[in-house]
Amino acid sequence: MTRALLLAVLSALSMVGCGQPNYRVVGAGGEAAVGRAGAPAPLMAQQANDTQSFSRPRSETLAYEHHIFVEVSKEVLPARMQEIQTACTSNKDLACSMLDYSIRNDDNVPSGTVRMRLAPSGVEPMIAIAAKGGEIASRNTHAEDLAEPIADTDRQLALLTTHRDRLAEFMKNRDIKVEQLITVSKELASTQSQIDALGTQRANLRRRVDTELLTIDLALPRHASAAEQSPIIDAFRSFGADFRQAVATVIRFVAVLIPWLVVIVPGLFFVRLLWRWIGRWLGRRELRGASS
Repeated sequence: MTRALLLAVLSALSMVGCGQPNYRVVGAGGEAAVGRAGAPAPLMAQQANDTQSFSRPRSETLAYEHHIFVEVSKEVLPARMQEIQTACTSNKDLACSMLDYSIRNDDNVPSGTVRMRLAPSGVEPMIAIAAKGGEIASRNTHAEDLAEPIADTDRQLALLTTHRDRLAEFMKNRDIKVEQLITVSKELASTQSQIDALGTQRANLRRRVDTELLTIDLALPRHASAAEQSPIIDAFRSFGADFRQAVATVIRFVAVLIPWLVVIVPGLFFVRLLWRWIGRWLGRRELRGASS
């Protein structure tokens, strides 16, 4: 009896360990997931009931990302950045998490970027806060369908959970030997570790679906940005630094050239002597030919 149970457990172990078997289960909508031929129908029905992902509506598997570019005045921009941050951190109903907050001031032209993850109901109110007193120059929304990774994760969890439960039942057998107990215990620990990792992966996927990623870029209008730039004044301001950089470049060039001059100058002198010697030799040869 014990030997038969051990063979059954090892057989289930090999099924879970060899890749991750795909089962064919037809959902309520008529869609079928890829599966292993010849799998028992009762097992298929049990997995379909356990995972609930086969009949999940498509709208519940889309992960949305929004990118908004807003033009505001120079005076409003810093306060608007702070207002967005405060709205995200203080309003608990938005379930908002600040991922990135940066303010830049290049050539006296300020700009800022806020990146956050929040509840779908909070996207439009947050965009309204960012666009208050400004203008939305561009808006881009992208949706990624996570139906396949969610369904795959649920299938793997169902298989591993079934396998773990069978191992736990086998360990309750009083006739189990010590060697068998050690083998089953190791497999049970490995299976539980895989279940925990897949649980974390599924939670991350659900978080991407249940919340939305919002990136807001704040900058000055184009005409205001051009007016803030003063290339002539900036050139005068950087004159000293540019002059020092140019002198440093010349010094580096001379430092690199000097070692080559030590080789080139004697080489040219030697070539000149060789050329004179060749000319004299040719002249003597001509004179000998003429005298003969």
